[in-house]
Amino acid sequence: MAFVSAIALILLLLLPIASARDYSLESAILNVTVSPEGIVHVQEFLTYHFDGTFYEVYRQVYPPPGGSMENIQGYCEGSSCDFYVNDIYGGYELVGRLPSPTPENITFVTSYDYYGGLKVYNDVSELHYKFWGDEWEKPVHNLAATVTIVPSKGSEITYWLHPNDYTKTATINDNTITVQATDIPANSWYEIRAIFPRLTSPDSRYVTMYDQNAKFQIFRIESQYALKQKALYVVFIVYVLLALSLLIAPFYLYFKYGREPDIAYEGIYERELPYDSSPAVVNAMMKGAIGLPTIEGFAATVMDLIHRDYLSIDDSNPQDIVLHINVPERKKGNSSGLLDFEQDVLDLIISHSDARQLHWKEFHSRLKKGTSFYNFINSWNKKVKAHIDLEKLFIEKGATKMDYFAGILFLVSLLSLFAIPWLGDSSAYPIIKKLGFMPIIIAFSSPVVFVLNARYRTVLGRWTPEGKLFVDRWKNFKKYLTDFSALKDHAPGSVKIWDHYMVYAMALGVAEEALKNMSLIIPKEEFRTSHFRNRVYVTGYTSDFSHAYQVSAPKSSSGGSSGVGGSGGGFGGGGGGAR
Repeated sequence: MAFVSAIALILLLLLPIASARDYSLESAILNVTVSPEGIVHVQEFLTYHFDGTFYEVYRQVYPPPGGSMENIQGYCEGSSCDFYVNDIYGGYELVGRLPSPTPENITFVTSYDYYGGLKVYNDVSELHYKFWGDEWEKPVHNLAATVTIVPSKGSEITYWLHPNDYTKTATINDNTITVQATDIPANSWYEIRAIFPRLTSPDSRYVTMYDQNAKFQIFRIESQYALKQKALYVVFIVYVLLALSLLIAPFYLYFKYGREPDIAYEGIYERELPYDSSPAVVNAMMKGAIGLPTIEGFAATVMDLIHRDYLSIDDSNPQDIVLHINVPERKKGNSSGLLDFEQDVLDLIISHSDARQLHWKEFHSRLKKGTSFYNFINSWNKKVKAHIDLEKLFIEKGATKMDYFAGILFLVSLLSLFAIPWLGDSSAYPIIKKLGFMPIIIAFSSPVVFVLNARYRTVLGRWTPEGKLFVDRWKNFKKYLTDFSALKDHAPGSVKIWDHYMVYAMALGVAEEALKNMSLIIPKEEFRTSHFRNRVYVTGYTSDFSHAYQVSAPKSSSGGSSGVGGSGGGFGGGGGGAR
C-alpha cells in the first residue's frame, strides 16, 4: 500500500511537467495554380513540430468575397491522421485528428479550389492571394511557394510580394513564380499580387469580373507602396538616433509621476461584480485608452442588451442568427433604464431591423457599407468617456509631460518627416513594428508617439488610490472568470448570473475562455438556456464589429467601387494551429 501511495505521489509531482506542451511551425510549402479557366487551385504542406500531447492540427480558410471553395481535401505525411471539415463562421476549418501518442513531427497536407478568387478586368487579370494569413498564432520559420499561371508566359507576368521584408528569394521561370520567405511572425500576413494578360473568354462562374481598367491603378498602388516602404526605413534610421535622447525621459517621468500608490487591498479573486459599472465603462478603463472603449466594449453592450431582454437571440438556424427586438415601438431614444450610449446601440439595431427583427449576416453586411458605422463608433466612444470621472481615477501629469517632450523632438525632426506619408498598417510595413518597439521614438506625430502614449497612458500616468482599487478589483474578477478551479469551487448560482458575467467577460477580453469554463461547469440542460451558449456568435460579435469598423473607415486611396485592393487585400490567408 505504501509503495502504491509513493508511486501516486511521484506521478502527481510529474503531472505539471507532463502537461507542459508547445508546438512550432517548421515550414510551409504552397503550390498555387491558376487554371486556364481562372480557377485557383492551392495545395499546402504545413510541417508541425510537437512538444507534448496534441490531438488535432487545423487550418481555417475562407472563400474570396462573393466566391466559393470547392474540392477540399487533406491528409497527413509522416504519420496518418483522420481528415474532416467543419463549417465555421464565414469559412471552413480543415482538421487532421492526430494519432496517439502525438508524433514529434507531422506534415498536414490540404488542397482546395477557389472560385471567384481571380479578378478579371477589361485590360488585365489579377491574382491577389495571401500565402499566409494573420490568424496564425505561431510564426512560420520557412515558407516556400510556387505560383503557376497556366494561361500566361513569364514575360507577360508582373508580380509583387507584400511585405517584402520576409522575402528571401523570388524568381520567375516561364509561367512559374518561385518564392522563399523566412521568419514570418505570428498574426502577420504575406501575399503576392500578380497581373497578366486578360483571360480570353472569362466565365463569371470561375472568376470575378470588373467592367473597368485596372493595370495603371495597380502599378500606381504598388509604386506608392514601395516608395512608402523606403521612406519608412529612412525614418527608422533617423529615429534610432533620436531614440538615444528619449531613453532617459520615460524612466525619469515614471519614477516621478508614474509609480502606483499603495492601497490596502489584498484580494485574490472577486467572485461578484466589483462595481455597478456598465460593460462599456469597464472596457474603457481596463482595455481601452483610459476612457475610450475598444470594439469589445461595443460588443459587450450588445450582449448586455440581450441579457437585459431588450433583445433576444434566435439561433435555431446557425447559418441565419436573428436578433429580435423586445421593446415596444417608441420614439427614438426613449427606452427607460438605458444610458445614452446604450440607447444609441439599441437605436442602431432598430434602424437596421425589419419587422422588429434583424438578421445578423445582413446586419454585418450593412455596417460595412459607407462610413456610417465608423463615424458612429467614434462618436459612441466619446459618449462612453463622458460617463467616466477620469480626474477621480487617473492622474495624467507624467503622460502629458511626455507628450510635450515628444512634441519638441517632433519639431526637431520635422524636416525629415514632412515628406513622409502617414505611417500605415504594421502588418503591411513590418518596419513600423520596429519603430513601435521603441515607444518613445517620434516616428510621426499621431500614429506613433501620441497614439502609443495614449494607448499605454498608465505607464507614465498614475492611478489615484480610488482608480487603483477599481482596476485591481476588476483584474481579480477577470482572473476569477478565467480560473477554472475558482469558478468550479464558487460557481455563480444561476444561468442568468452566468450570462451577466459573460457580458463583462466580453468587456474584459476573455469571453472565449469564460464561455469554455461555463460550458464545463454548468449542467448541459441548464447551459442550453443561456443566451450566450454558442461560441460561434459570442466570439463572432467582436470579429464582425471589428471587421465592419475597419471596412467602413474612410480610405484616402479608395477608388470608389473599384475591385482593385491595396496591400493586404488579397483573398486566402486565414490561420490555423494545433490543439
